[in-house]
Formats: sequence, structure tokens, C-alpha cells
Amino acid sequence: MDKDSPQGMKRQRVYNVLRENTAKLHGDIWLDNGMGAAVWSNSHGSASYDKPGHHTLSFYVAGGQNTKRCSGAGDLYGGEDKLCLMPKDHRSDWAFSDPFRFFHFYFEQAHLQRFAEQVFDKEGRHIELKECTFVDDPFVSQLVRQTMLKLDWSQSTDRLMLSHAQQMLLLHMVRHYCHQPLKLTVASGGLSPQNQRRVIEYVEESLSVSFSLSDLATLTQLSEFHFARMFKTSFGCTPHQYVLFRRVELAKILLTQNSLSLVDVASACGFSSQQHLSQQFKLRVGAAPAAFRREQASGH
Repeated sequence: MDKDSPQGMKRQRVYNVLRENTAKLHGDIWLDNGMGAAVWSNSHGSASYDKPGHHTLSFYVAGGQNTKRCSGAGDLYGGEDKLCLMPKDHRSDWAFSDPFRFFHFYFEQAHLQRFAEQVFDKEGRHIELKECTFVDDPFVSQLVRQTMLKLDWSQSTDRLMLSHAQQMLLLHMVRHYCHQPLKLTVASGGLSPQNQRRVIEYVEESLSVSFSLSDLATLTQLSEFHFARMFKTSFGCTPHQYVLFRRVELAKILLTQNSLSLVDVASACGFSSQQHLSQQFKLRVGAAPAAFRREQASGH
């Protein structure tokens, strides 16, 4: 999404306040579904949000003990692993005196509504997000730290996993942070054989290009959330893990062709660089691509 477009400005008002403030942006991503994420650090200043028009989940990655939300009822102080939820119509004033690092997840009311309707089969017009300041949430802490912050947001395959993690955040908020929480029924079964074939064929034909979780879900006429759940039931892994596996398997075949450079192999397998290919290949095969090629050439 173009951050300078009118639509982008509307979606990113909290983002823009921070950009115009003393905050330092360490990374951001805006997926095709319109939801975004960013990692920031800040120190010695203040910020105010006035009905930003979108929801923001804020998670403190490091520091924050001297970050406070200024309130007439008494100031509230943050800290590492603390969670804040700032609904679209909220107003808040913040002050900070020491360096701290934080993660933001940006989404709109339409995302909550659509998620409730697709996942819970419930009317979503009246779903309302609670406002929370500096609460503990082990689930969000683990998801952000162990998954979202460890992904390479610039890599197309990792964006598949990031999209799935966003869906898990939405599920968690709908179940625990809405004024009328919704309950999720236990899913049974996976993708139909026909849909499995569709997904497999699409992935095989698209290994060299970038595609999203939404692209895969559309093939099966399921929401991204339901697709990811049923895919794991059918294949025993997430879509992100499956696509990485197939890209590495294709790389193993292409590496036997000495006419192709490692850069060409990386491009043909959908990796953005030779470095990304080497990283994922060594992680899954146990040897670097060049070493694997030499072993294959020597017949070992």
C-alpha cells in the first residue's frame, strides 16, 4: 500500500504520528489485506492520538518502565511484554523518558467485522474492541516474539506466515478483547481432495513468483483463517512451511544443473536473493547450496 496515498494516510494515522514524532522506525510491512505491522523505538518525548480511525495493538518488546499513559484518573506505566489496545475512536496522551522498543499491529474495524463473519459465522456490525492499557498477555507475547519478529518481512514466503500470524491475532482479540467475545467451534476435517490438488498445482506453478495466503485461500473459497487451519490438518504443516519445503526441493533439482548460477537458482525458486536461498537451504538440508552441488557432482 502506498503510504502517501489518501487511503494509506487514513489507515496509518498512528503510524504518521510516530513518524512525525521522535520515534525511529526499524521496519514495517503492509499486506494486500490492508493490515500492517511496524517495529519502533522511542525515547524522551510525548505523543497524542486523537480518534485515529483504525485499531492499534501495541506490544512492548524492550523497556518501557518509564513510559506512561497520562490520565486524569492517574498515570499508568508500562514495561516489557506489556500490551495496549487502542480502538479507532480512542484518545490518549503518552510520555516517555527512557529508550524503549515496541511492535504495532494496525487494522480496521472492517477487518474485525469480516473476520467475525467469516470465522464465527456471526453478524459483525456490532463487534466492539475493548480499550486496554499495559496488560499482560502471554499468547500475544509468544506470537509476536517467537513468530512475527523472527520473520524476514521482506521475503515473500515469510509474508505467508506473517499473514497467518495476523489472523491468529485477530482471533485472539475477537475471543478475549471484545465486549461480547465470540467462541470458536472446533474444526474437523481438512481440505477436500479437489482443493488439495488445486493448492498443490498452484504452488508448483508459482514457486518462482510471490503469492499470498489470500491467493491460496481464494482457490478454495475459504477465508484465510479457515484455509490455514484446514491446510495444516491436510498437510501436517502450515502453508508457509509447505511452500518453503517445495522451494528448497526445487532448488535441489536445479543445483544439479551446473549451467545455472546460485543467483539463477534462487530466482527460479522464488527466493529474493542468493543469501536467502543459502539460509533456508542450509537450515533444511544441512549443507550450503554450493556444498550440496559439489557433493552431487562427485557422486557422494
